[in-house]
Amino acid sequence: MFKGDYNFFDYKYNITGYSGQDFGSFPQYLYLILSVIIIVVLLIVLRKSSKDTVKKMIIGTGIFMIIFYLSKTTWESYYDIKYNGGFNWFLLPLDTCSIIMYATLIAGFCKGKIKDYASSWLATGCIVGGIANMLFLNAFRFYPFFSFGAFYSMIWHLLMVLLGFILIVTNYVEMSYKTIIKGFIFHLVISLVVIPINYIFNFDFMLLKNLGGVPIFEGIATNLTNNHLGFINPIMMLCLYFIAFNIVFLIPLGIKLINKKRH
Repeated sequence: MFKGDYNFFDYKYNITGYSGQDFGSFPQYLYLILSVIIIVVLLIVLRKSSKDTVKKMIIGTGIFMIIFYLSKTTWESYYDIKYNGGFNWFLLPLDTCSIIMYATLIAGFCKGKIKDYASSWLATGCIVGGIANMLFLNAFRFYPFFSFGAFYSMIWHLLMVLLGFILIVTNYVEMSYKTIIKGFIFHLVISLVVIPINYIFNFDFMLLKNLGGVPIFEGIATNLTNNHLGFINPIMMLCLYFIAFNIVFLIPLGIKLINKKRH
């Protein structure tokens, strides 16, 4: 584990001697092990929570996430402006993992179909994004384990997975294939807002332009772009998201089968 001369709130430009050695090594494995233990224990403790209690958890998580995001963005923007002379527009809350802020507020305060679709995303896409980033925590490429940059990413994605599974184990969201479709439709609506922003301003929010970091498919996306077929990239990424949503559906299905055997 990296040990260096830095403070917890130091920015990446101020941390010397670190070149991402915690990524894919013991600190990341430690994070994954601790996360699994925390999630399992809390799910066992909270599995009998009432719907009113779960709703409060959703609202509380949403408010916390917004405050957490604003705090981290303010912290990071201070250094970006100081060292780069401007705001880093890639910090805009338009990534897949940012959707939890919108989904929790909609699921917590709205009623009807829009609440149903947002809740469905929390029980599907939220878990997809959380697990993917826990396994491939890019923050460790820039920040060592004991730093705010890494801490923010570790907590954020842990909460995504935890909240999603809380909705499933408490039956706050009744898992069926309709839930997958509703969750994906919610995801698709957000994507339709993000895609034009990506192409107009050359971003890769939600990986819907360049599929940045997606194994194998990033190279395919690059080739398509080079051959003036970049419009296929968001379609390909949305298909990958849909496949991931379906894979997540197997997890609660397995939980139900285990519970049936117990009873």
